[in-house]
Amino acid sequence: MAEKRYSIELHENATTGKTMRLLMGLACLAVSVWFMYSIRGTAASVGTSWIASGFLLMFGIWMIATGLGYTERYITIGDDMIVLRQYFYRKPLTFVPSTLRAVEFRPVVIDFITETGKITLRMGTTYPERTASIMEAVKQFCHRHEIEVIGAMPDELEEGSGS
Repeated sequence: MAEKRYSIELHENATTGKTMRLLMGLACLAVSVWFMYSIRGTAASVGTSWIASGFLLMFGIWMIATGLGYTERYITIGDDMIVLRQYFYRKPLTFVPSTLRAVEFRPVVIDFITETGKITLRMGTTYPERTASIMEAVKQFCHRHEIEVIGAMPDELEEGSGS
């Protein structure tokens, strides 16, 4: 099985969206720098003006970072490991079969149970087809490496209810 990467963002990361975020960030950055330059030493140079322009500057930097992909959240499932980047400010977590004790499936949630604790991935209901494919890929990884699977995936719960 080839390595497969899934986005766990709440929005699509298409090229158009990234480009728009990058352009918006550059515009915010330019406007905030211009405003800071133009108000220095004038009567308009009060604390609230500096706070507002500082906020606009930080927002511009954030938009540029998202446009360049630095804040992207994802899960990558490969032959011999799972890489999970759930928070932009932390390093990605790497799960290998030797460190995973079990994986628990709940509706729109996957719990990775390791030797050191439990890491919960909450996927939400925004893109149900993406959630289902991530859960299926993790389940296949577990079966391939004989990792204990706890709980049932949402489609298995529906089949088991019997109609």
